[in-house]
Amino acid sequence: RFVHYDYQQQRLRGSVLTDAKADLLIYGMGERAVLEVAARLAKGQDLGGIPGTCERLTAKDMEVRQIVAPVHLPSWAEIQTDLPLFLEAELIVDRQARAYAPEPLLQHQQAAWVVQHRPAAPLSTAELDALYSLPFTRRPHPSCGDVPACRMIRDSLTIVRGCCGNCSFCAISRHQGPKIISRSRDSVLQEVRRLAGQQDFSGTISDLGGPTANLYGTGCDSPQPCKRHDCLYPKVCKFFRIDEQAMLGLLEAVAECAGVKHLFVSSGLRMELLTRTPKLLRQLLLHHTPGAMKIAPEHTEDKVLRLMHKPGLSVLEEFLSLCREIGKKAGKIFHFTPYLIASHPGCTLADTEKMAARLAILGLTIRQFQDFTPTPGTISTAMYVTGLDPETRQTITVARSTGERRSQRQALEFRAAVGTGKSRPAREKELSRTKRRARRGQS
Repeated sequence: RFVHYDYQQQRLRGSVLTDAKADLLIYGMGERAVLEVAARLAKGQDLGGIPGTCERLTAKDMEVRQIVAPVHLPSWAEIQTDLPLFLEAELIVDRQARAYAPEPLLQHQQAAWVVQHRPAAPLSTAELDALYSLPFTRRPHPSCGDVPACRMIRDSLTIVRGCCGNCSFCAISRHQGPKIISRSRDSVLQEVRRLAGQQDFSGTISDLGGPTANLYGTGCDSPQPCKRHDCLYPKVCKFFRIDEQAMLGLLEAVAECAGVKHLFVSSGLRMELLTRTPKLLRQLLLHHTPGAMKIAPEHTEDKVLRLMHKPGLSVLEEFLSLCREIGKKAGKIFHFTPYLIASHPGCTLADTEKMAARLAILGLTIRQFQDFTPTPGTISTAMYVTGLDPETRQTITVARSTGERRSQRQALEFRAAVGTGKSRPAREKELSRTKRRARRGQS
């Protein structure tokens, strides 16, 4: 929407609106905005000021429109000459988005202005239910042929929208909003019955989830409107409402539907919430986990976790302790797939090596990890570009070169090979192969 960093081109770019010379952009989930745009077009009305949209305006347009009480972002020219302003702009956008602020955001580009109007109001539960009652085919368009990624989600259901985690590297809350909207149980069950009635349904629901599955049924009990919408960091807010029975009841009801043989929850889960809902955690571990439970510690070193806007290592330790206690009583051993990020801004090679060692001590096998990839609309990308801590504005280490990023990745790859139980020669051979691939640019 605004000045952003293009990782492929490794340079700052202007808004997609000015690059494309388009007039209007709909952001967020878009249902309300697209209906309003269609209604105004049908009546021949102006498209200005619609919540959930951005406009490209010329200098002449600005004189005519007279945007009321805008929040000015650093301009393209200012950011080009003073790079830390890129971080300031991103922080303003983030703060306004989390507050559902009514003020328009205004940024001068190279030859035009971009104005972002206030976010569209989140859908209500009834409206979200109505959306999912529409006759979706649950299939890719015939012109696309077979899409492998669709196989994974073909038999999955979305039960919740929005995320209040606000992880620095993630743009979900920027798109879906920080407010949690859960579908009603009846709506979910109706979709389950439609899915179970399809001829090619295998009997297994692969996921009952969303951005974070165990946010289902949660909400806010604050007596005053909240501008932060930062419910889980640095600790769970006292006004954050957790309804353990809502998710438990939904799991039970879906599992009892005719035609459903297996029900899994494959979406990521917030560990700090699972430790507060032990009955739900036990149910998920014993009956609804497809092999390994997916958790997202992302790192183990507290200084990196702070930059990621994630809770400290103690949360992971408490979670694993509770899981092992449940497993001991049930006579079972549970497995976990931790999502991890290497080369996040502020993370050094030493930090990654410590992470690998700590995970081994905790008994976690490294299966899935990724290099940090700068993407538009995240605080982490602004850290990557500016090399600054968003809280202190102090300089932080940023692994930008191929060699630096490769070294951090290899530290995790070697530990992953160790975790497979391979012999030392086999592990060393695998590491050598990884290094050769990296040198050839194929890693």
